[in-house]
Amino acid sequence: MATRLALDHPEAVSAVSVLDAVPIGEALRRCDTTFAASWWHWFFLGQTDKPAERIINADPDAWYKATSQQMGAEAYEDYHRAIHDPATVHAMCEDYRAGLGVDREHDDTDRRAGRRITCPLQVLWATRDDMVDLYSDVLHVWREWAGDRLDGGPIDSGHHIAEEAPEALVAALREFWANTEGLNSRAEHTGGHLERRPAD
Repeated sequence: MATRLALDHPEAVSAVSVLDAVPIGEALRRCDTTFAASWWHWFFLGQTDKPAERIINADPDAWYKATSQQMGAEAYEDYHRAIHDPATVHAMCEDYRAGLGVDREHDDTDRRAGRRITCPLQVLWATRDDMVDLYSDVLHVWREWAGDRLDGGPIDSGHHIAEEAPEALVAALREFWANTEGLNSRAEHTGGHLERRPAD
């Protein structure tokens, strides 16, 4: 949603941070057996004629495998409560359906038109997830969308970065956002180029 806002309303968005993700079209263009085996849930949750809600709601705990040890007790309880709420499960599935449908269509339209995110973009990804395995150079994937106004790097975490590594995430976000005004000003004087600063 953040990148869509930046593409549709560049005058209203000063900077964007993205966690553990690439644009949906980029993921699907690179889809192979490795991706399909690891990210099968994208296609399962995105089904419309055989919706996933009935299967998930039949046994939510079997579906959601995260633990309180990974995420902390409070965050885990929030996730656990959400996965037991049918309305939340439906909303989750609708998000994936949009990703395979209208969201991808909008991204593809922007790509064909050569539109890019014009504000500074920070991309952070987990070292203990599969982003590097799937995409090798994550920032290179995003460069097609943001040009040189790009910053970011890895966070030592599993997929749930905000819950598993909150201190490291906050430090990376604060550094980027504290410099946003300077980044915009510097980019105006250097043709849009920002230097890459890996997150610790």
